[in-house]
Amino acid sequence: MNVATRALWNPIVAKEYRTRMRTWRSPLAITIYIVLLGGIGWAVFSALIVTSTGFGQGPGSLGQMLFTFLILFQVALLAFITPALTAGAISGERERQTLDLLFVTPIAPFSIIWGKLLASLSFVVLLLVISVPIFSLVFLFGGIELDQVVSAFLVTGVTAMTLGFIGVAFSTVLRRTLAATVASYGAAFVLLAGTLLYGALFPTEVDSNVTTQPAPPAITLVSPVIPLLTIATNLPVSGYGVRIKNVNPGGPAILNSSGTPQYCAPAPTGGVMCTSQSSSSSSFFAQNSATAIPTGLFTGWQYWQASVVMQLMISLVALLFSALMLPPVRRFRLLRRRAPAAPPA
Repeated sequence: MNVATRALWNPIVAKEYRTRMRTWRSPLAITIYIVLLGGIGWAVFSALIVTSTGFGQGPGSLGQMLFTFLILFQVALLAFITPALTAGAISGERERQTLDLLFVTPIAPFSIIWGKLLASLSFVVLLLVISVPIFSLVFLFGGIELDQVVSAFLVTGVTAMTLGFIGVAFSTVLRRTLAATVASYGAAFVLLAGTLLYGALFPTEVDSNVTTQPAPPAITLVSPVIPLLTIATNLPVSGYGVRIKNVNPGGPAILNSSGTPQYCAPAPTGGVMCTSQSSSSSSFFAQNSATAIPTGLFTGWQYWQASVVMQLMISLVALLFSALMLPPVRRFRLLRRRAPAAPPA
């Protein structure tokens, strides 16, 4: 057996596959997943058809809207399913008092973690594969290309993998499955919604004389929401995570050199745009067709590329942390115990 085969298949993977797929829970989870995803797709499609008279964006916009709702709902479903699959991977063995039996086998601790991860994430991959027929329906309405679907599925798969690695890390550290599950769901909330909230509360502040429209804080790209929106619409998320100073959108007018009142707001390509009529700041935000990140750590990258790289880094850290904490004998200790003093002769 070569190295690749040993990495993808070990006794832990075989045991988890048999245990997981022989019960009624897996078919039930697959059925509920497909029903929910198909149901939300049908509900969104029906709502868009009813309001199609005011849609006014062309035939391709129906496919874009349907695809956007489907891919965001799929991420939400996987964020709910993945922690439940991985949070009890190690803590469950500890509660059943079978973890010590795994330690006395020839399987290395890293292989134990890797096998648990492969078995759980393979089920997630199965869910993604069986959802492909539902997503293929968006091609009937136009507005979506194959590369957009592939990129969106890549971001979704990496997000599920990151949540799986985090769940196993909590399962390794915490001794109870309930505590590990709660911590995993908390981490999933922070990854999906907490980073977006950070961008709204602490946006990037730039001066009004900038020549390039700034990007939101890099930490917001950890969440897959913004990358998926840019993939689905082929447009950047305008007005989020950026605060431009020294402007008065819709507020008190400033006077130009001729004494005419001017109302200023951020321009779509940076800087400010002034008009003689009062308007809200949202009217100044014209959508830009370029989806590359204009400034910051990932300048020139696509939003989904930066999100995938950051999530892979989080997954690597979680995997190394799990491999370090699982062995019963710690090779690294912050505080070493002092040897007991020898009894007096």
